[in-house]
Amino acid sequence: MRELFVDLDIFNTIGIVGVSLYIGNYMALQTGFVRGQGYVYPAVCLIAASCVLASLMQDFNLSSAVIQITWIAISIIGIARMYVLGVTSRFSDQERLFMQHMANGLSEHRARALLDTGMWLQAEPGTILTREGQPVDHLSFVASGNARVIVGGKAIATSDVGMAIGEITYLSGEPATATVEVAEQMHLIRFEADKLRAFLQKNTDIAAVLEQNMANHLRSKLVSMSETASQAKAPSAAKPAAA
Repeated sequence: MRELFVDLDIFNTIGIVGVSLYIGNYMALQTGFVRGQGYVYPAVCLIAASCVLASLMQDFNLSSAVIQITWIAISIIGIARMYVLGVTSRFSDQERLFMQHMANGLSEHRARALLDTGMWLQAEPGTILTREGQPVDHLSFVASGNARVIVGGKAIATSDVGMAIGEITYLSGEPATATVEVAEQMHLIRFEADKLRAFLQKNTDIAAVLEQNMANHLRSKLVSMSETASQAKAPSAAKPAAA
């Protein structure tokens, strides 16, 4: 009799653990702590369903068992699908460069989904990528080559490999703050702003990572431009003292 109560306690405990995992996992999904497209959510669902199924060994219920077995099967399928997508995804060196700078924090199959919304282009010297004071309907990333950043007719900086072009206007919605003109033949990936926004609205996990990376790049770019401007003023400021 004593062993029976111990067994009942063990099975009930296992069932409660499974239910807790179900509820916690779903809450984490809704609050953004886990992603439906990642490994964590289906893995926790798999463990939760297994716990509840094990608890039914004491007091079997066919309907509940079918539900738990279905959850286990779907979770395994989801995990296998993500594994296959990760293994079969192939990236060029330029795509890897984009992932390093703009998709840092995304799994490979999520980075592939983002890349597939853009288009790779080759821009010749003299091509205007953005024009100061005019709306920008795209976001670009430089994979090779470079461009001049011109404000008020004066070149103040360059956009080199690993840099984004148009992220200020993409984030703020304001007209371009500078003209960007290709100086050396450039290979870049371009995302149409409207298409990208629609994609990111449906994929909030990718949106969060992309916007964080863009914000980091923007800070670095502003610091670099400030340093360049300071260096350009230094000689003229020192001239009167020398005279």
